[in-house]
Parts: sequence; structure tokens; C-alpha cells
Amino acid sequence: DKLILAVSRAWKVYALEATTSEMVWSRYLGHPGPDCMNLPKPNGTDVGGCSPWMQLLQSNTIAYSELLIVTPSALEPGSPNKPHRLLWLDPLIGRVLHEELAPEGSKVESIVPLPRRGNPQQTKLPFLIVDGKRKVHIMPSQSVSSELSKFVEETADKLFHYEVNTAQQVVQGFMMGHEGKASELVRLWNLELGSVGERILTAAAPEHREWNHVPVYIKGDASILYKYINANLLAVVTEDIRDNSSALNLYAIDAVTGHIIHQSHIAGGAQPAHLVVCDNWVIMHYRNPKKTRFEIVVMELFQAKADEGPWDTLFAGKATNQTLSAHHLETPVPLQQTYIFPAGVTAMGVTATLKGITPRSIIMALTTEQVFHVSKDLLNPRRPYQALAGSGEKDKTAIPTQFAPTKEETLPMYQAVLPFRQTDVLTYYHSMGQVAGIISSPTALESTSLVFTFGLDLFLMPVQTAKAYDVLSPGFNYLLVYASVGLVVVVFIVTSFWAQRKALQDRWK
Repeated sequence: DKLILAVSRAWKVYALEATTSEMVWSRYLGHPGPDCMNLPKPNGTDVGGCSPWMQLLQSNTIAYSELLIVTPSALEPGSPNKPHRLLWLDPLIGRVLHEELAPEGSKVESIVPLPRRGNPQQTKLPFLIVDGKRKVHIMPSQSVSSELSKFVEETADKLFHYEVNTAQQVVQGFMMGHEGKASELVRLWNLELGSVGERILTAAAPEHREWNHVPVYIKGDASILYKYINANLLAVVTEDIRDNSSALNLYAIDAVTGHIIHQSHIAGGAQPAHLVVCDNWVIMHYRNPKKTRFEIVVMELFQAKADEGPWDTLFAGKATNQTLSAHHLETPVPLQQTYIFPAGVTAMGVTATLKGITPRSIIMALTTEQVFHVSKDLLNPRRPYQALAGSGEKDKTAIPTQFAPTKEETLPMYQAVLPFRQTDVLTYYHSMGQVAGIISSPTALESTSLVFTFGLDLFLMPVQTAKAYDVLSPGFNYLLVYASVGLVVVVFIVTSFWAQRKALQDRWK
């Protein structure tokens, strides 16, 4: 059983039962008044604005979680700088476990969950707050254990923070200070995109990092391609308008070091642009006004590491380094392809499974009020190009030999137009307009992922990219299985009795 936790613009939190849509509990959070509604969002982020924001805090030791809600406190006329209010809720029943204001009258900019330290029965899960003055606070402030404070001090050099400021058109990276400045952030790097005439449209980090993934891709000849898995990957899309022509720039940035892993310039691209990032790939949907169509670009990152073979993989020895530092990652090899898509998109998401074995599906809410899904196998930049007509030669944009598909693989040939099949529409005949976001969650079955779309309406559906390969089909002949098992048992009993009787008769001869 799963609960859907949602917060509305009317400042009300709901808990819905996933299978029946029955409301389990609801709680009204109050309202800050008209003065807060007129204030802009700080730095263009969702946290710290005048709308409630929530995050599920999970314990790393037991199956326990708490719902954290950040809301502005009640404002008075002429005093719009009151601190934010923090609430710890029990997600199962909606009971308030703890409530307090942000420290020092600061505005909440970001939340960093912390592992539980000290009392294992502690009901208020800890986290770090980054405020508008770049200061770091441990919450809840009244129950900070010495073990938790020591843990934060010891791991201060491993805690990093980044901000995408759409107001100043800059991307910044920070780390916690040292030598008396452990409660402040120190800026490490700064990427000023506005100084070169670019405007940030959207940014996204990898989704579903809390669940497992497959770090390699096995080709048809049993060789291995190593995926470039970087938990600190940040994708940023900017728009550059010059001489009455627009272009989009897609940046893949390491949020710890600030290094630009890869940059892709898309001539003729324009907003609206939508991003989805997962594992080692980035997918962006955008509009091309010059060609009057919508397009999808997919970028996938691989390591330049060659396949070491099965013996080196199995018997590498204990001396092999099992840890990687973000400061010493090698530059990946990017593969990229562009497809034509027949519809606009209002939101994008990706399916999630517990082990990451099932191929993922890209979920898109279309401007035609439909929810559409397409397998990631179709949006694969390794799809081979067809030979040029009459020449027998491949295109200059052919894939490098190491990453090219083998004859044993069933990758389809590259086609510029992505097919739109009505059987891939998840909402069937239901209209889903003004979809604001798409969230997915794994189930106990590896083949199935639950996808939840929200906006003007709420819609929940199971998605099976590779069909139900771990579930027996509804037309399975159970009677034949039971009859076969029963027949085997009867034959075993009869033959055992006959063998014992024959052995006894042989002894009497």
C-alpha cells in the first residue's frame, strides 16, 4: 500500500490512498495573507517562497519517515521578512510531531537531510538548512545531539551545495567553511551565464538516486560499456537570442567542481524547454520555431574505459579502489541524437524501479491533454545510422566503434521522426490538461512502476515498459499446472511402492 502526499495552492496537505484515491487525512496549514502573495520567489527557487513546500525525510536505519513542510509564517502588514515555519508530520496519520521557526529569522533556501545520530528512538529527523545569507543550521535546534554535531563537523568538507539563480542568470557552487566558519558556505565556483547573453530556462538533477541502478550496459557480443554515473550531475538549459534568431545551450555540469562535462549548442531551439535527467542520460524537449516543429534531444554519457573482460572483473583483487572522488573523475564520452516529436509537452518524468533492471520509460504530458510514454530504448543515441544512398558509406556523425551496436543487438535504425502510437497513451480517452508535474515510484514488482501526474487533475497509473515479465499472464493455464504436479506426485508414489514391493520379492527368491 502506498500513500500519495500532496499539497495544494490553498495551503492544504492531503494524504490519498494510491489504489482507491480515498483521502486518508488532510491538514490546513493556514495562509500568510496578501502581502506574502505579492512577493517574488527568492532566487527563482521553489523553497522559501510564499507557497508551502514539502519533502519526505527517511531514516537510514529503520523503516521510518517523516514529512517536512516549510511554510511562511503569518505575515503582518509592513513586515514581510518573518522567518519560515517548519513542521514535522507523521505521514501516516498527519499528526504534527514538532514545529518551530527557522533560526535567526532567516529565510529557508535549501534542505539537506542528515542521517540519524544518537537516540535511535528520536522522532524528529535532523536536516541542514541553508538560508538566504549562506549560513548553515542544524534542525531541529532543540534536540541536536553531540554525535550529530560531531558528524557534521567531520563531514563538513564533503557537504556541497549548488544554486541555480534564474534572477541573476548564474549557477554557483558552495561548500561548508573551515576553521570557525563551519556554519557558513564558501563559494567554490561561479558560472555567470548572463554575462554572455544567455538566460537560464530550466535545470534538473538526476532522478531516483535513492534506488539502485545498473552501472553498465551489456552489448550483444557480451562486451560491457561503462555508464558515466555521477550523482552530482546538473543539467542546465539556457536560451541565447541574437540577431532575431534563438538557440539553446544544454550544459552538463559537475555540481561539486563546477566543470562543464559537456555542452551542446542547438541552433534554432527555443522555449519552452523541459528536462529529465536519470542515470547517465539527459533528455530535453524543446520547440524549433524555424522549422515549426517540436524536437527531442537525448544525450548519454559513457566512460572511455575499455572492457576488461570477465577474468579481470571477477579476479580484480582487493587492491582495487572502490571509492571515487568528484575531483578526479575522467571526462566522459558523450553520444547525442535528435528526434522530431509531433506534440508539445507541459511536463516530463521517468519511471522508477527498485533494482533499475527494467528499461525506463519517459513520461510526457502533452499539450493535447494526453499522457504519453516512450521507452528509453527508442531514445537511444546508439541507434545506428543508415548508409548514405548510392555510396555505401556511413554518415560522418557515425557512432564511435567502441560504442557502436553489434549485429547481435536489436537496436532499430535511426529515424528522425519519433513514432506516436495511440497504444502508448496512458490516459486512454481521459483528458489531462494543465499537468504541472510527473512523479514515479517503484513497486514490489520490478517490471512495474507507479506514475502520478498532478495539476488540474490527478491521475495514477501503472507503467510496464517491458510488460509484466515477472507476473504470470491472466490467461495462464493454472489447471494444467496443478494437474501436472498432481500427476507427478501420483506417479512418484506408485513407482516408489512398486519398487519397494519388487525389491522385497527379489529377496524372497
